[in-house]
Amino acid sequence: MSNPVATVRSLVLSLVLPLASVPSPARADVTTYPAPPGEAITGDYAVTVNGKPVDVYAAQSQYFEGDYSFASFDFSGKAAVRVTSALPLDNVQIQPARFGVRLERNGPKEITLVADAPFRISVERNGRIKPLLLFGNAIETGAPKPGDPNVVYFPAGVHRPGKISLTDNQTLYLAGGAVVKGCVVAKGKNITIRGRGILAGEESPRFKGPGRYPLDCRDCQDLSVRDIIIRNPWSWTFVTWNCERVAIDNVKICGSRMINDDALDLVNTQHATVRNCFFRTQDDCIAIKGLAKMTRPCEDILIEDCVFWTDVANIFRIGYECETEGMRNIRARNIDVLHYSKNVKLPTQYWANAIIWLQPNQNMMMEDCHFDGLRIHSSGQDTIVLMAKPMRCTYGPFKKPEPGMLRNCSFKNIQVTGEPGDFRGLLYMLGDSEKHNVSGLSFERITYFGKPIVRDSPCVQVGPFVSEITFRK
Repeated sequence: MSNPVATVRSLVLSLVLPLASVPSPARADVTTYPAPPGEAITGDYAVTVNGKPVDVYAAQSQYFEGDYSFASFDFSGKAAVRVTSALPLDNVQIQPARFGVRLERNGPKEITLVADAPFRISVERNGRIKPLLLFGNAIETGAPKPGDPNVVYFPAGVHRPGKISLTDNQTLYLAGGAVVKGCVVAKGKNITIRGRGILAGEESPRFKGPGRYPLDCRDCQDLSVRDIIIRNPWSWTFVTWNCERVAIDNVKICGSRMINDDALDLVNTQHATVRNCFFRTQDDCIAIKGLAKMTRPCEDILIEDCVFWTDVANIFRIGYECETEGMRNIRARNIDVLHYSKNVKLPTQYWANAIIWLQPNQNMMMEDCHFDGLRIHSSGQDTIVLMAKPMRCTYGPFKKPEPGMLRNCSFKNIQVTGEPGDFRGLLYMLGDSEKHNVSGLSFERITYFGKPIVRDSPCVQVGPFVSEITFRK
């Protein structure tokens, strides 16, 4: 005869245990930062996250009908971002897709974007014309406080400090809601620049800011820059000169105000990592250079998990200025190219534009550059995907320079998607002479609109003084 107490106990456990095993919904935590008076814009987009308003800022551009918008907030758990547009969102696209942000349509001018993890995306209702850039950051931890030792602190509000100088063991903190209209000059060891605020350059004419660049880091060791937004630079945006052990994480650059606004110039820099960044510029997104007769080679550089957009120049331009003994071990992986140059030029033109341009000069050896996991979005316009071409690059005092040499580089898992249109996507390789040649380039799993690119594809052009080129599907 069965035990009635045991039967009841079994029934209770069968009901309770499954309920206990179901995880409770993750708690949503959202932090927003109100813009200072006069900084928020209204009219084009309105944004809320989990019901909280998020102020929208403007960035300047000379192209695609001018100014565009951006907004930023912090969250954990699930974020429901409601975007209301002054114009219809019938054809809206969310780029890039890899963040897994889900789109829900609420009406002709309103959408909701649902995210479970940090993201950096472009909301595009009409392609490149007046997008909304959205930056959903992880919740900030370990933020310094005003008055902490060795901390230069800017609270919420508009500030015009001119030039901010940093040295050994100092931290510059731009709090959320701070708009700092000036520049930073860092020189020394163990310097940190961080925060949720904005470093802004729109009050300075081209090449006439309070310093050379908005963020100018020279002779630094153990430099960390993370989480800030840089807007409307007056020249190159963020430059590391003769630096080693550099960590750049979650930096957003909203440029395209003027030419020469390179997002990040790594100049004679070693042991650098660049992660989780979003750069929109008119000029080059990543430029690796050797300048001013510094001896430090450009080496051991990793760029990963980033989103890049250039309006008229190159995504990667490596080697244009080469006053250094070598460039080597440069890696880029898991990169989304949202938009490339609007200008289509022949590869024989001096100022051609490409997704990847490797152009060693000054008799320098460039070697071991590796690109893995690039996703290029095509709007139907052509561009050059690769320029591998030692060049005689004239600049500064160098009127008759020697080309360099290029060795042992690889290109893997490069996908072009979007609209085929007129896209050709040259892979262009050309040496200069027997000495200044190109050798040892390998291509693996390169696809344009789902079609594998092989050695005899029409987009592959191999000129003289090029050897050991291999393709694998």
